[in-house]
Amino acid sequence: MMFLTKQDLRELTGYCRPRAQTRWLAQNNYRFEIGRDGYPLVLVSLVERRLGGNMLTDGSMEKIIRPNFSALAV
Repeated sequence: MMFLTKQDLRELTGYCRPRAQTRWLAQNNYRFEIGRDGYPLVLVSLVERRLGGNMLTDGSMEKIIRPNFSALAV
């Protein structure tokens, strides 16, 4: 399990202080826990999913399934 570094948290939230970071994370619906040092712990995989979409390990996008709107035409 990998967590964001303190620098990553600063870049993601735009804040340096742990309390401001946790407030930003909560307002933006990121799941986190508070570490022993008072800083939020956020999984790297969570941020990758939220910001990276459906990226595969090779960097390609998964096939996006879209509705067939032509089937609705009469």
